[in-house]
Amino acid sequence: MTLTEDIRRTIAPEWEGFERLLTEALASRSDLLNRINTYLLDASGKKLRPLLALVTAKACSGSINQKAVACAAVSELIHTATLLHDDVVDDSDQRRGRMTVRKLFSPGASLLMGDYWLTRAIHLLIAYGCPVEVLGIYSKSLEELAEGEIIQMELADSLRATEDDYIQVIRRKTASLFIASVKGPAIVAGASEEVVAAMEQYAYWLGCGFQIRDDILDYHSSAETGKDSDSDIMERKITMPLLCAMRNAPDQEEHIRRRMGDITCDPSRKEQDREVASEIRAFVLSHGGIESATGVVRDYSLRAQRCLEILKPSLSRDGLASIAASLCGSL
Repeated sequence: MTLTEDIRRTIAPEWEGFERLLTEALASRSDLLNRINTYLLDASGKKLRPLLALVTAKACSGSINQKAVACAAVSELIHTATLLHDDVVDDSDQRRGRMTVRKLFSPGASLLMGDYWLTRAIHLLIAYGCPVEVLGIYSKSLEELAEGEIIQMELADSLRATEDDYIQVIRRKTASLFIASVKGPAIVAGASEEVVAAMEQYAYWLGCGFQIRDDILDYHSSAETGKDSDSDIMERKITMPLLCAMRNAPDQEEHIRRRMGDITCDPSRKEQDREVASEIRAFVLSHGGIESATGVVRDYSLRAQRCLEILKPSLSRDGLASIAASLCGSL
């Protein structure tokens, strides 16, 4: 049994309620919409964000009310919507080992499905009477998700990304939804301002650590991860492992940045781009980029766990701590 499955057992009735609400929220008069919704729900991953939402509510108040269940569904709706949009932007054919909606249906269908899931998210927040503050938190996360992607595109063009730039990007494109998924449920659970602030910090460290961990895994072999290695480099993304390697070998930084600029992102020159990507990957591996970035993840994991000390001891608090501790697994 996986960690997330183990934690779900502690909130089994509420988890069933969340999945039922998610399915009901997506029901449509359109057969095509329903068919694509079924495909997406069958292909969904660990549902980490809704799990965080429900466990946070229980850790803060000892129970999970319907507003918290609605927040959990909203977190999953927003997350999936962003993936549907990302698959169009990135021309992705596969996700989690299955064909994307973009590939199976069309780019237009993927974009419109993303829009549909977003509108259902807004509807749920209103229908369940979530406070305006919670609506603001989720709308802010959407704003930051979009802004983070745009900033990342700009940095890929300039190739001048610093560690501060990188942290600002992952704070927006990843941590922002983690924050909403934790902060919203804490508020509807009736947590004090002090607890809400601590939970927001927990989600920040967890979200950033989660993204850095994902960026480290991009440097592992495809046999280990089940996805193409070097995909970030091929998209000219300067992530934490590369930043750490350049910090460890400052005399080679300018050369490596220039080599990143040699990647064209042109499908007709994919083999040449792969040669450059292999060179950059070798640089990261030989100059401690993975080890240094892993140290950052461990630090963020511990910071997240310390934020939970404000909560009363409980199985739910232990679950949140275990999720943070799991960041270092397999690295």
